Amino acid sequence: MPAVELTSTLVATVVCPDSKRKEVFFDRRAKGLALEVRISGGRTYYLRYSDDRSKTRYIKLADAGDVTLPQARTLCERMRNKIAMGVDPLKERAGKKLVPTFEAFAWNSYMPFSQANKRSWKTDETLIRTHLIPAFGKKHLDEITTEDVLSMQQAGLKAGAAPGSVNRRLILLRYMFNTAWRDWKIAGVKENPTHGVRLLKENNKKERYVRADEMARLYAEICSSQNTMLKHVVAFLLLTGARRNEVLHATWQDINLTTGKWRIPDTKSGYARHLPLNDGAMAVLHQMQGVSRSQYIFGNPKTGKPYVHIYYAWDTARRRAGLPDVRMHDLRHTFASLLINNGRSIYEVQKLLGHTQIKTTQRYAHLTQETLLDASNIGTAAMAATLGMGSHGDVIEGRLC
Repeated sequence: MPAVELTSTLVATVVCPDSKRKEVFFDRRAKGLALEVRISGGRTYYLRYSDDRSKTRYIKLADAGDVTLPQARTLCERMRNKIAMGVDPLKERAGKKLVPTFEAFAWNSYMPFSQANKRSWKTDETLIRTHLIPAFGKKHLDEITTEDVLSMQQAGLKAGAAPGSVNRRLILLRYMFNTAWRDWKIAGVKENPTHGVRLLKENNKKERYVRADEMARLYAEICSSQNTMLKHVVAFLLLTGARRNEVLHATWQDINLTTGKWRIPDTKSGYARHLPLNDGAMAVLHQMQGVSRSQYIFGNPKTGKPYVHIYYAWDTARRRAGLPDVRMHDLRHTFASLLINNGRSIYEVQKLLGHTQIKTTQRYAHLTQETLLDASNIGTAAMAATLGMGSHGDVIEGRLC
């Protein structure tokens, strides 16, 4: 292993002796830099260094045909600086080989976890397949940068996606990286590239609820639907304010027809809740006793199991009614609005909807302007009398300055 001052000419012309498989030349100018020349004619730059246990190690820098000698010396210096900072380059390189691609991580690690722990795993699967894999699939987790995440965000907007939809992708990506980085300590993943990327501003101020005249048109179309179960499902949704999947998966075992109580075992919050059923909801259940043929109250008559989706029948009915923007979830919002507009407290509505936080209920508590005006009139009636104002704003003689 001779020590020489490497030159570009030497690197290009030196050959391995016929008696050896390889010969190594150490550079006198760059400490640790070695040129390996093989009998095959191949030439490779290596760095020789001592690890934290004083063992001699060699790590490949580059093939001599890919970099110049000055570049090899620069690579050597950079690598030695990392070693001086306590980084073992061989261990670092081995760790990088263990870092999975985003696609491998998503399907092999994250999705099994999601299926076992999240009710929304199907949503995760859809977002991963349709948006995250196309954006990051072939990249290793440690190669995904904040700029990549921002590019995904902007690409979604350019493709016409709503800010809320783009935000759902970012939220899932952020959660996946936190899981890989903080919880599972996946090798090579040392930061979350979504940090610093802000959610887009969503315009969710205007809530949609169904007026009485709209409901009449909609329900008329629902009753004429080829899906004979749709009318029962919609009626029960509107009369209980329950979530669609809660209704579609409701079983007779969950219902106490004597006390009028519905035990909803698998709610969005992860806890069972008990819902008192009003007279209208009970009437639907009594009607279903003569219709249902399985343990599921609103089960698919053909399979006896819950509907995978009931969207197409719903979509047909709402379009025929001239209400293409009304979502099935708007029935839940309408239920809450009707209660609020008829004087029920926000806390009562919170309990009926099964919200754990009052702020969640407030977005459903849409009040009409007439209701607000009535509340204002009632609340200020006594003060108006004190000021000398009549009920319609008339001035009572001698009372108002």
